[in-house]
Amino acid sequence: MKRVVRAVAAMLAAGIMAFGISANGYAYSPQIEPFPIGIFWPPGPAETTSARYAEINEMNANFVVGGNGVSTLATNDQALMHASNNGIRLLVDDVRLMWRSQLIEQKATGFGLNVSSSSALGQTFKTPAGTGWGLNTVKLYVDKTNWPASTTLTLKLYDSPAKATLLASSSINGSANTYYPEFQFHTVVQSDKSYYVELTSSSPTPVGWVVTSSSDVYPGGQAYMNGTVQNLDFWFEMNVSQRAYNDGNRPSNADIDAIANYYKNKSGLQGYHVTDEPSALQMTRILETTRRIRMNDPNHTAFVNLFPTYANANQLGLDQLTGLYVSSAAPIGQTFKTKPGLTKIDTVQWWIDKNTWGAGEALTLKLWDSSAKQTLIAQSTLTTPPTEWPQFALNATISGNTSYYMELTHNGGGDNSVGWVVRSNTGDDWYPDGNGSINGAAFNGDFWFTINQSIQGGTYEDYVYRWMYTNPDVLVFDHYPFMASGQIRSDYYTNLEVIRRQALLGNADFWSYIQSVGISGVWKTPTQSEMNYQIYTNLAYGAKGYIYFTYWTPASSGGESFANGLILPDGTKNASYTWAQSINAKVKQWGPVLNSLRSEAVYHTGSSLPSSVTALPAGFFWQLDQTSLPSVIGYFKNASGRKYVMVVNRDTVNARTLSFTLATKPSSVKEISSVNGAEIDTNYNASTGTLSSSFAAGEGKLFVLPSGY
Repeated sequence: MKRVVRAVAAMLAAGIMAFGISANGYAYSPQIEPFPIGIFWPPGPAETTSARYAEINEMNANFVVGGNGVSTLATNDQALMHASNNGIRLLVDDVRLMWRSQLIEQKATGFGLNVSSSSALGQTFKTPAGTGWGLNTVKLYVDKTNWPASTTLTLKLYDSPAKATLLASSSINGSANTYYPEFQFHTVVQSDKSYYVELTSSSPTPVGWVVTSSSDVYPGGQAYMNGTVQNLDFWFEMNVSQRAYNDGNRPSNADIDAIANYYKNKSGLQGYHVTDEPSALQMTRILETTRRIRMNDPNHTAFVNLFPTYANANQLGLDQLTGLYVSSAAPIGQTFKTKPGLTKIDTVQWWIDKNTWGAGEALTLKLWDSSAKQTLIAQSTLTTPPTEWPQFALNATISGNTSYYMELTHNGGGDNSVGWVVRSNTGDDWYPDGNGSINGAAFNGDFWFTINQSIQGGTYEDYVYRWMYTNPDVLVFDHYPFMASGQIRSDYYTNLEVIRRQALLGNADFWSYIQSVGISGVWKTPTQSEMNYQIYTNLAYGAKGYIYFTYWTPASSGGESFANGLILPDGTKNASYTWAQSINAKVKQWGPVLNSLRSEAVYHTGSSLPSSVTALPAGFFWQLDQTSLPSVIGYFKNASGRKYVMVVNRDTVNARTLSFTLATKPSSVKEISSVNGAEIDTNYNASTGTLSSSFAAGEGKLFVLPSGY
């Protein structure tokens, strides 16, 4: 999503929170009325003021995803206070949920050296094993009484004492108010690798002591003076951090409990920004975190954002797998827990190499009450399937939130061996509340399977399905379509199709991130019509909320140069702030209606259709007269069955007048006003069943049919 993240008065009526059971029945989740409209990359700590949060409210946004340095107790308290006073909800970003830190340190003392413009001091050190480390800060021990105010000390990070590559630099001006000055780096480092830091001074006057040990005591490196090795080590604390879920880790229960218990009763809290763009391998550990949060605080959202379709297999965690063979002597099984509210298992898919499944070989999947196999619930037998993801039809009545066991057996025919049957690598937990087994013996891993789905393993939809299997409070994803080349990503609608389908199957709402910033050489800065296009097309697919990325324009980080967020780097409003303000006001008027709707179908028209979409069927009741014109038609129903249609001009450049024919000629077609949310008249002609309306580039409109139609 946002690689920048990796570098690290009462409520107004429009923002009042209502509590209720989440759509998936798993936990209580607060809803944001009249419609969730959020911002990400909020004002940083110095800009976390009432005036800044009033600006967010004035833009007609009503929640904030925390970040941009607002990630400590003190900074979050400030943000919560200003959010609450301005009708805003905050998803707190607590650094302990996102990152785990480790100190590389050498604390022995006994000697010291002076630094000056002619005397540079250095130290080699070694980073920890593991993945994804970043060097955040380096503390040294310096005599502040001998550090003049006119002197600047600079600490530089190099790849080695040869100083072939400068990786980062940080400076502190004297006079220091501490004996332990902290140099800021926030740069990526490789794991289990030696690096070199060197301290220099802007003045010939010696500063120090810079405290050292009296001998070489640190096994991971040693001190240097002007490039010459010294038989000692500097006193140092180097703070390195990695994503909280890397290397099989997660935040500790003590940290999670402390976070939830600290924030849960604070005004302005919407929930917890748990993590961003997890791999499938991290999902069960993230689930452990969200369950622990819910145990302490069942009334607030656990927020996790997924990767887009253009993430690679390694990022998605879908390339880490192995397999087993099943034979008559070696059945394989899987325990699992059904989702809350599930009452039927119609089909179960397994991932099996069909090329090893020969003539005369049959596999039977049996569903049991438990691994003790006391009660057989259902079974299904297949021979030589057409795909590697065969579906076993069980048609079994079951209970939600209940553990079961399924076992795959071989009939002994052919060469009595079929495989691979795909499973996770040992130690990789793919599914919560269960594990795989071989001939009745459990192993530390899972077989690949789906319930009531038809999915290809190792695909983006597989990734989203696995997350939905954990019962998230809301399904959130990001996809930024407008490229620096001027092209729109070809998989934009592929992503929406998958997210919509999995949200409906998982009985959850979905929210989407909206591109509102540019990155040099990567993304263009969207125009007004392009921002509108993203919002309206997401709404046509059934989105129940959206978030702007970014609000404040981030500083350049990790080689990325950001430009033209809604708020510019100097704190002034970009023109896009006003664009967002305008469309948000319209969507908020639609909010009560949108929240009541369920997506039934999404169709496209145009002479050239995007990948993965469904063309408008000839038999659909709502027809575009000029089918060569690009549009998106979202079809919805409310709880009473009343029909709604959202039409979006899929052209981001040209305004168009679109004409429609309803062959069944309902008595009326109304439009939902974007001014006051009322049902207003259109130019619909009931005698001919025709309607036309003008659309700006990228604009959408919401229409409603009569009750009972």
